[in-house]
Amino acid sequence: FISFLNPLVPSAMASFASAAIASLGAFPRAPRLHCAQRRAPRHVSRAHRPTTRAAVEVAEKDPLEDFKVAAAKLAITLLPGEGGLRAMAGVLPAKFKGTFLGLIDSYKQQMMLALEDEQRASTALTAIFKDMVKAYAGQIIGTPYEFPSHHICIREPFDYYQMANAYIGSLVEFDRSILRYPERWTAIKQQLDAGENVVMMGNHQSEGDAAFIPLLTEVSHPGLGEQVTYVAGDRVVTDLLCKPFSMGKNLLCVHSKKHMDDDPALRSGKMKQNISTVKAMQRLLKAGGVCIWIAPAGGRDRRAADGSIIPDKFDAAAIDMMRKLGTKKGAAKTHYYPLAMATYDIMPPPASKEKSVGEVRVVNFTGAGLSLGEELDVDSTTAAWAQGLPEDADMTVALSDHIWAVVNEEYKAIEACNVPGGGPVPLPPNSIRPVRPPSVPVF
Repeated sequence: FISFLNPLVPSAMASFASAAIASLGAFPRAPRLHCAQRRAPRHVSRAHRPTTRAAVEVAEKDPLEDFKVAAAKLAITLLPGEGGLRAMAGVLPAKFKGTFLGLIDSYKQQMMLALEDEQRASTALTAIFKDMVKAYAGQIIGTPYEFPSHHICIREPFDYYQMANAYIGSLVEFDRSILRYPERWTAIKQQLDAGENVVMMGNHQSEGDAAFIPLLTEVSHPGLGEQVTYVAGDRVVTDLLCKPFSMGKNLLCVHSKKHMDDDPALRSGKMKQNISTVKAMQRLLKAGGVCIWIAPAGGRDRRAADGSIIPDKFDAAAIDMMRKLGTKKGAAKTHYYPLAMATYDIMPPPASKEKSVGEVRVVNFTGAGLSLGEELDVDSTTAAWAQGLPEDADMTVALSDHIWAVVNEEYKAIEACNVPGGGPVPLPPNSIRPVRPPSVPVF
């Protein structure tokens, strides 16, 4: 591979690139990092912009690390088109090489459907994947980023947020997409601007779900997507192919029940991080003006044997935790909304629920849908959903069942937009067609 690069870079740079790329075959140990660099949303005044914090290293690193990463990124920039990308896959860890090559093939095929031109599809693939591979270079050659309990979206010096928008947004067929109840998204924005909190609880379908609120609301509700903080599980902060996308989002990192005992030796550390994350969540809710998205099922929906997709059942304990945190004394006023997502087939999960990282990736060019239900009353003494229940009813379970039922109904109204090659999709009542945003490049 180095001989392939030699004609492209000066000999001195090639030698450094050679040393850098040679280190790609194995992961270095991951020292703890605390890195938070965030570009403030456009609508936030300069006086209230969050302070940009630089990376703070707690462990020694190779003094040439930054130069090696820069050399690798230069080599990636100079790669000759699609063929260069495929050659680059050869230096990835063996566990990810086949996955990456398969993803290139899948993405190219879908770009050909989207752009109806092989050359344009190749151009799009090359541009998008070069940007993505540069992000991977920092993780493999450099010190791998370790997510703290509360991670802030990294926009500088590399814009991970924009990278995700370009990659995922190019797979969205906006002419078939749906954003329901735009007035409710407006209400959320107003509540956040007033210093109040918003918690969205809904289903989860793909690795790219954190990108769909930003992509589908960027034009109609500018800045809103950048304000969302996602409750993120193990996979999206540990899988090499996921991590750069996660670095471009605000996250509260947790270990779900489903994966708590995957490795008994790690259980104690996972529990400690969960406690730290809950404390961080409390601080955010107390400060006010935070928007939190959580998938109470603890994982992605799966297609049934008959081909149907139904939102996975919610964990009542997760919903009750959010209710208690948002209504706790000292917390700013908190609003709760059910949110249905139809995003499954853009980045479909594997048929079975896998514990290991490095799953096979395929993508599809199709529509995406978001449907925001009415604001929820989570107080069982006043809420309509609690009326008429038996005296001994478990209100925690009743609230969870109610939210799931609302999400399921909202999902039915939008699921048709996510069928690849499904043809025109009429807009349901109270819906708009999201506009392709400026953050998605045109090729």
